[in-house]
Amino acid sequence: MGRLPAKLALLVIPLAFALPAACGDGYEVRPCGQIPEQGCPVGRGGTCDDATCAALYDCLDGAWRRTEVCPDGGDDPDAGTSPDGCAKPVIDHTGETTGCKPDLQNPDCPAVAAEQCFESVCLTDCVDFFLCSGEGWSLVAYCNEEGTLVLTQ
Repeated sequence: MGRLPAKLALLVIPLAFALPAACGDGYEVRPCGQIPEQGCPVGRGGTCDDATCAALYDCLDGAWRRTEVCPDGGDDPDAGTSPDGCAKPVIDHTGETTGCKPDLQNPDCPAVAAEQCFESVCLTDCVDFFLCSGEGWSLVAYCNEEGTLVLTQ
């Protein structure tokens, strides 16, 4: 009977060391930094029921992504048109069509992805923004080295 606990200990002790190693640190946490003005984080319980929230954001891969624009726009009177509190780029979609080949691949994105707040559009995974027309893909905007959106049209 004295040998059973010793055998059991030989099985349990290696498991105690293996379990924390199995959890590992294969997942890298990338903080998003300052949330856009009047934004509320959905991961921490932010809702549009909060009158101070102009929009809800989620932190994904080190960048804030807007998930919802709040109907009342928070306390900012301009928040209904710009929940980020900044200007949005205007891209001319004249002649836009679908079906351009080859398909865009990251970090290339469709033009509509650039039509966000100037201050946050370059925080996404997109670098170059293209419009599909009858002549194929054409570059309409890009993020420069300073992280600022530059319109090319």
